[in-house]
Amino acid sequence: MITPGNRTRHGIFILLRRLRQPLVVLISVYAVAVLGFTLIPGVAPDGQPWRMSFLHAFYFVSFLGTTIGLGEIPYPFSDPQRLWATASIYGTVVAWLYGIGALFGILQDPLFRRILHENGVERAVRRIREPFYLICGYDDTGSRVARELAEDGARMVVIDIIPERVDTVEVDDLTFSVPALTGDASDPMSLVLAGLKSPHCAGVLALTGNDAINIKIALTARLLNPDVPVLSAARDHAFHARMAAAGANHIINPYDQFAERVATSIRAPSLQVIYNALTLQHGTAMHARPDLPHGRWLLCGSGLFTRTLRRQLQRLEIETVIIDPQLTDDEIDKENFRGDPTDPAVLREAGIEDATAIVAGTEIDVDNLAIALAARPINKALFIVARQSQQRNTQVFKASPAQLVMLNGQVVAAEVLRVIRAPQLATFLRRARDEDEAWAEALLMRMRATFGDSVVESWSLDITLEQANTVCSALNQGETVELQQLMVRPNGSQYLVRAIPLLLQRGKERVLLPDLHTPLQEGDHLLCCGQERARATMRHNLLGVTVPKGPDGKPLRVAPALPQKTLGEREPEDSEMGPLTQSG
Repeated sequence: MITPGNRTRHGIFILLRRLRQPLVVLISVYAVAVLGFTLIPGVAPDGQPWRMSFLHAFYFVSFLGTTIGLGEIPYPFSDPQRLWATASIYGTVVAWLYGIGALFGILQDPLFRRILHENGVERAVRRIREPFYLICGYDDTGSRVARELAEDGARMVVIDIIPERVDTVEVDDLTFSVPALTGDASDPMSLVLAGLKSPHCAGVLALTGNDAINIKIALTARLLNPDVPVLSAARDHAFHARMAAAGANHIINPYDQFAERVATSIRAPSLQVIYNALTLQHGTAMHARPDLPHGRWLLCGSGLFTRTLRRQLQRLEIETVIIDPQLTDDEIDKENFRGDPTDPAVLREAGIEDATAIVAGTEIDVDNLAIALAARPINKALFIVARQSQQRNTQVFKASPAQLVMLNGQVVAAEVLRVIRAPQLATFLRRARDEDEAWAEALLMRMRATFGDSVVESWSLDITLEQANTVCSALNQGETVELQQLMVRPNGSQYLVRAIPLLLQRGKERVLLPDLHTPLQEGDHLLCCGQERARATMRHNLLGVTVPKGPDGKPLRVAPALPQKTLGEREPEDSEMGPLTQSG
């Protein structure tokens, strides 16, 4: 790739080099035509011979060559002059056609077009004066992340090696113009051109779908801009260690994420509803709890996806049987069955009548749909999980018997957005997985009583001088500031805003669901959830003139619970697993 500093110079050089011969032809034809008019004599009105000056000849050939035709000047031409004018017309027109054709050919030249494209992206990136994310890869994952970030008002730059994907950036429903570069994200010069070294680069998202390329992106970002965080997708566990060593701050494995969500839905279904409410853009706490069965699971396919899911199910002591035609003789036993899972006879032989769930987990969407269609007539009560690889097949999977659909791109996108929007949410969810269903159900009931069917937002609050100057000033003066003071309403009400503190991070200490009377300290990090206006109020209280204390003489109280008789669990549009399934 041409270096950014020399790109414009190389473009001009290519243009002039490719136009050299057409320019020589055009100049030669004009020179000969002008010379002829200065040498061929004409006849003046008084009968005296005359010859054109170079100025008159050049003037006449100029409008003659462009076929404007202003007439014979300054006197009517003689026959030799008219004959020469006719020859000059054809010569100059042909020369112009040759030159214009050559110019159009150059404009279609791949190298010249690439230079123009890179120049345009470079200028667009330089004009960005606010934090932006560099999205490497614009497949199903990258496009979903871009749409969600655009709705959040975040700026971004896209790079993908496939031109058709880059073209879709312009037609996607994004709220503002997004610079998109056609280039190899594993090439450091492509990353630099896309803004890797820009002081406004807020993060690099390695979402190419190729683990090896994602590793190189993480390594390049770590060496060229060590301060920028890197979020990288990795499907194979063999790449995790190398990716971490390359400098990836967050490694997202879609198979791990899906398997953990399935295990959570079986062990603590209330926690899965909480997860959806906190991570989905329009999630609420009123979604129905998932009802995934125990019993015996049939896993069709023996790739990374089914092996990862099997490990999670075995930890819950759930019996699993893998069905795959590629199994070797040494691998066949009572838990590994060789055969084509799209064949109903094979499914019967594997014991589908006694199974409680089947997972269509091959890498081919058509095969997974065939497995779902073959399984349903044999066992009407069977819970069907299907893996979807391509976003374009969403409508077909919606019409299939599958009750739970795993789409790689959306699983990765959901995790990327979670890390960007609320980095502490990962810590909370990881700690929450260690709790039992009773703890999760109590929190879910608290969320439903506090928020009802309102959309649940999650946000982080940092008690630092930069983000909480008022609170830090009060602490430095020896005042005690309790957590509940951040939740005081601005209208003087004794009731707190509808928010729930989920996590208090103080040094190495992590406290789930901290008490509202907890004294704050400088350096604390809080994760909260609640309604949008509650977030705005709490952020305002951090930077107000004084720390709010509520109405005089009245104790602060939690907002009264919403009437539960008006609320009820409702089914989401696609599936209770939320980000694990297809959505609009």
